[in-house]
Amino acid sequence: MGETFSLAAGDTAPSFQATLLDGAGNGVDLTDANVRFQMYQPRGGDELIDEPADVIDAEGGVARYNWDASDTNELGRFRAEFVVTYKSGAVETFPNVGAHDVVITR
Repeated sequence: MGETFSLAAGDTAPSFQATLLDGAGNGVDLTDANVRFQMYQPRGGDELIDEPADVIDAEGGVARYNWDASDTNELGRFRAEFVVTYKSGAVETFPNVGAHDVVITR
């Protein structure tokens, strides 16, 4: 399961940063990988964000998404995940079970 991240409507800081972990709890190697941040409305709702994420520590599996002002206009609870496309072409979603919760308040 992912973590809960809270921010106020219109905020662009702090960025959403996460360590992408393998089944053993180690950071995955993101060297030469393409990482995207995706955010959805709850319960299988519409995709709100699908944008590139920054790799902060490739060997440690740390990725970060920097919010645009329009990303945080809608109040509510949302599901978020990072989707990694490895150099081999394989695709993996993090967290592997569940999703991160993003809560946007007034």
